[in-house]
Amino acid sequence: MIATQHENKPATGDHELRAVHFVGSLPAQLAPTPQAGMQWMLDQAHGRTLATLPCDADPRWIVDWLYALGNVASLEPTRTGEATSYDDYPRYRIAPGHRLAPEDVSLRRASHTATVAVTRQALDGPQQLPPMQVSIPGPLDLAYLCFGTPARTLANVDVLREAILHDVNEIHHRWGDEVVFQFETPATLAILDRVPHSLQASAAALLAGQITRVIRESPTSATWILHLCHGDLNHEPLVTPPDLAHAVRILRAVHRQLTRLGLPMPRVHIPMCTGTSAPSTNAAYYRALRRLPDDIEVIAGLVDEHHPAESARALELAENALGRTIAAVAAACGHGRRNPADATANAELAHTLADAPHRRFAHHRRAGRTA
Repeated sequence: MIATQHENKPATGDHELRAVHFVGSLPAQLAPTPQAGMQWMLDQAHGRTLATLPCDADPRWIVDWLYALGNVASLEPTRTGEATSYDDYPRYRIAPGHRLAPEDVSLRRASHTATVAVTRQALDGPQQLPPMQVSIPGPLDLAYLCFGTPARTLANVDVLREAILHDVNEIHHRWGDEVVFQFETPATLAILDRVPHSLQASAAALLAGQITRVIRESPTSATWILHLCHGDLNHEPLVTPPDLAHAVRILRAVHRQLTRLGLPMPRVHIPMCTGTSAPSTNAAYYRALRRLPDDIEVIAGLVDEHHPAESARALELAENALGRTIAAVAAACGHGRRNPADATANAELAHTLADAPHRRFAHHRRAGRTA
């Protein structure tokens, strides 16, 4: 969910107000139902106009999908798990004599969206509600989560993609611009982190292709947000990169591929902290942002309620590396692993940072970058 500037507090001079973005999930106490979760986010707007309204407040919905695969005849478990860590998930393989079909692994995003579309009409908010923000996990992420090994992941990723695209097409057909899709992929940064430096350019192109293929095979009028992620299971990151170089490498590759296809680049959420440590206050951490093309709108995932001073400094460093005001501020991931007090504190800090003046340093780079 992206909240744009206060309606009664327009930007003046060169102080361009940023938006606030909610990635999606909430603590169970704040979102016992989808309606309650959406209402909480509307209440946190504090007079801002919301660009999108997430409708996937439950942080366990993917875990529930994974467990439900145990009832699919074409799959058999290779291990069980309680989802307490990244090594504690159930995993599957294709059962002998079976073939996996898209309906076997459907996320049922269209069914969920239909339910939300009805309940959100009871929300207490502006007369014109913002579009629903529907989470769409990357097919590579889902395939690896389900199958675990590289061979099984690559053998079945096309089936997962087909299942995802079925939902995206149905949702867009039924609700059109009432929905914004958020493509979510922790696997992208985790995989690139493990690739030798000499192979990273090629790997980034392949990983970007997993993202752009979903976008190009979706309706061209669909609107997307790209959410890169470090992972946040039990507030533990899947990867902790030393800087933003990998994220920028992926985004440049996505930008090149979409530009060649004549498709617009989505607004992108870049995680700039992990949830387990304060945002970096080292300028070198953000230096790679200098290489982002100028037409990429950045949501900076650097809001950490336990480290407000570091979050504010990180915002300054990120914007000076980028050479412009960022589009929005956000947490590094959803609020689902937080308690209600921390989730509320994060939202409050996001508003404070969104309204902070843009502080330009004495030295900043030239404009006019392209991929």
